[in-house]
Amino acid sequence: MFGLSFDEAVDAGIWGKSSQLLKPYPLLWHLIDTAAVAGDLWDRYLTPNQRRVIAEGLNTSDCHARSLVMFWAGLHDVGKATPGFQKKNRAAFGALLACGIYEDAAGDGSLRHDAAGQLSLPDLLGLLGYPQAGRRVSSRLAYRVAQVVGGHHGRFQQTSGPYGGRLQLGEGAWARQRAAFVRVVHEAVGSPEPPSAVTAPASVLVTGLVILADWLASQEHFLTGQSSRVPSCTDPASASAHLAALVEPVRILLDDAGLVAPLYRPVGFEDLFPHRPNALQRSILNELLPVVDGPGLMVVTAATGDGKTEAALVAARRLAEVCGAHGFFFALPTMATSDELYRRVRAFAAKLAAGPAPVTLLHSMSWLNAEYEARAAADLADSGEEVVSDDPSRDVMATDWLRGRKRGLLAPMAVGTVDQALLAALTTKHNALRLLGLSGKVFVVDEAHAYDEYMTRLLCQLLNWLGAYGCPVVLLSATLPSSQAATLVRAYEEGAGVERPACAVPYPGWTFVPAAQERDPLSISPQAREALVAGRSVKFTLDVRAVRHLDGPVSDPADRREVVRQVLAPVAEHGGCAGVVCNTVNDAQQTYRVIRDWMPAGVDVMLLHSRFPARRREEITAAVTSRLGRAGDRSRPTVVVATQVIEQSLDLDFDLLVTDLAPMAQLLQRAGRCHRHDRPRPSWAERPRVVVLDPRGADGTEHVKPAAWGHVYARYLLRATHQRLAGIDTIVVPHSVQGHVEAVYAPPPIRHDQVLSAEYDEYRAGRSVERGAADLGVIPSPDEVTDLESLSRTETPEWRASTRLGAESERVLCCYLDPDGGQWLDTERRTPLPQHGSRRDGRFRNDEVRAILEETIPVRADLIRGHEPSTELPAAWSENTWLKEIRPLWMPISPLGPGAAVWGNRSAHLDVELGLVVTSIGVG
Repeated sequence: MFGLSFDEAVDAGIWGKSSQLLKPYPLLWHLIDTAAVAGDLWDRYLTPNQRRVIAEGLNTSDCHARSLVMFWAGLHDVGKATPGFQKKNRAAFGALLACGIYEDAAGDGSLRHDAAGQLSLPDLLGLLGYPQAGRRVSSRLAYRVAQVVGGHHGRFQQTSGPYGGRLQLGEGAWARQRAAFVRVVHEAVGSPEPPSAVTAPASVLVTGLVILADWLASQEHFLTGQSSRVPSCTDPASASAHLAALVEPVRILLDDAGLVAPLYRPVGFEDLFPHRPNALQRSILNELLPVVDGPGLMVVTAATGDGKTEAALVAARRLAEVCGAHGFFFALPTMATSDELYRRVRAFAAKLAAGPAPVTLLHSMSWLNAEYEARAAADLADSGEEVVSDDPSRDVMATDWLRGRKRGLLAPMAVGTVDQALLAALTTKHNALRLLGLSGKVFVVDEAHAYDEYMTRLLCQLLNWLGAYGCPVVLLSATLPSSQAATLVRAYEEGAGVERPACAVPYPGWTFVPAAQERDPLSISPQAREALVAGRSVKFTLDVRAVRHLDGPVSDPADRREVVRQVLAPVAEHGGCAGVVCNTVNDAQQTYRVIRDWMPAGVDVMLLHSRFPARRREEITAAVTSRLGRAGDRSRPTVVVATQVIEQSLDLDFDLLVTDLAPMAQLLQRAGRCHRHDRPRPSWAERPRVVVLDPRGADGTEHVKPAAWGHVYARYLLRATHQRLAGIDTIVVPHSVQGHVEAVYAPPPIRHDQVLSAEYDEYRAGRSVERGAADLGVIPSPDEVTDLESLSRTETPEWRASTRLGAESERVLCCYLDPDGGQWLDTERRTPLPQHGSRRDGRFRNDEVRAILEETIPVRADLIRGHEPSTELPAAWSENTWLKEIRPLWMPISPLGPGAAVWGNRSAHLDVELGLVVTSIGVG
């Protein structure tokens, strides 16, 4: 920008914030506010490891890096000093034009202020000595810093080539003002010299910090409080004085948000858990934690019920201490397992924390969790009004700010679905903010075997970045194939820049792979492993039953319905508790009806699957856990019929386990729910027994995957598991687990079975397709990033980004229409369908939205494909982010009772006991 200098004073009339404020808030003071917040985030929020990564990435000292981060954060909105943005407040813009020095630049107003800042900054930074030379524009220091600043709305941009928006920047006084803003902010933060480098990993963390600082400084209550305190002068001295005066307001801002480093008590294992450590936990406590002195990846493999969760929590605490992390994120495969573990982690955190240490629950429907939302009830209390809560400590409750969208990963401790972390590895908006949140934690992944090739590819890329950041990682699994373990470990090592021979992961046991080349891997000792095996050896009786999936009257002894009754006869006659795990919701509903109608009155039959309204599903899950959990009341005979929702992380214990044939890893997971704990058993169940319902064809002998199972499991995995079980009448855990897993997932060459060979080729081809699909949306590795724009190269919005291939879902709401046109949420017509919210403008309050969402049901998108609602939802629903995505299923109410929703060849109705029943028309 020829002739540009820093001579002009900042114009206080150029505003930065206006919406919801009594008067516009000057841009300069918003920039200074944000710089101050960035400085406090550096001091009190960033972990020592994050500060190290940034300082090393800038090739400078910690102190200099802090000043640079404050400076860059203070530049984030410099693009607002443009005519297109200033026009958004007509009165303020009119006052600027009245001065006679600003041009009303031509343009269509399409230039966003983040892009405007990125376009203008390279030249402005060049005046401060930032190099603009380089073979590629993307390698020039001034351009890289401009990208960081331009990414503060969550998406990196490329502005190195022809860019039409340059014409809308405004020249003359506008250009001089942008230079003045840069000068004043630069001097206010101490005039830091340019760094000699800005690496991609450091750029991402700084961008995340700038986003966070901007969000905090843009809160309405903060701006309102500061508006009367800002100086009237805009010279560098006044800006410096104002920056110093912000220390206390910014400290309060971070404290209220819950964004401070937590303090932990020096407590032992038995202070944290109500039992002594078992063999696995003792080995980690005695053999790893005293010697670990840096980051790395830990793989823990043990059977279900062996205490991997507790082992991970104590390991995470120690790894956080030695690696300079503040807490952990515990990632799980499902919302149900996340909800269950949240309760346990919150109790753990309450015993560990010596002050505020918020624990967030992260999944798309977390705000429906009654315990997580306990804070909302507490906040309604006036002083002196007692709020009853069973929460162990207010210190571990998430603040209101941390419960906002995209903020939960910023809390010191968090529990949620793995999807929340995997979004950081996709080219979606705000992935830099997610990486900021994750990089300050120990990342714990439960059920690491449970993810398909698509999710594993995303997980590998995330591990690659976490390895580059020196973040500790813990992977937990009961059935992890050695090839998958090696893939995950290698991804982490590559990110950390470590090259070493593949390290075997013992089963059961643990291995720790350091993120430093000079450190050797550590593993459980032979003696500790022997103690682990001896202390938790379980011999399951395996009862494989050939079954046929038939409809109509039961006449075939191999009819699945008849076989289920046979194997459950001991419960009907003598009591006890049994679990029946089905592969589909429809099978679970049918099986429940069969058992319910056959069992005597003294036996309780319960049904749990995903197609219940959210409120009802949570009630059922709580009832099942209270009955069959570790300390459950087992006084009444009980049969639980369920789908895969009880397969992972739920601590349930059955006397007998009946399951449809499933891939070996899932089958072993299900078996782990049988005799999970030591307790008295009925005489017929003294030994653990797992009954496998193996589907057969018309001849009753040939294995055939039922057509109704669709794409639930690959044909190869089912057939290979079927063949592996042939002739086996016992499974010894843990001795034989790994052998069974490897035989199915990493088989030797298949030469003498053409059908199995063809299905294996199909399986491998499908995995290759999944990897390719993941590569379309995954971010590049840190060492592959040349232009930060590659981290945001797709325009896919976050809500449409898929962390699970082919798992797109919809939330449906069963609505009822009476003959008079009345709309209801229940068949008894007690609860009208809300037409609008109770706010003055008709918008819904949060509690009203929650009440509606509690009645919604998640279903696969393909299940309602072709469904077009016969009646639209009320117009006010379209104004709410959550309600506008709901798909209504309208069901008529007639004198004969409620009808069904019908579309294509399907019909659906909501049954109190069965949940949402979806059938093909003409099929019972």
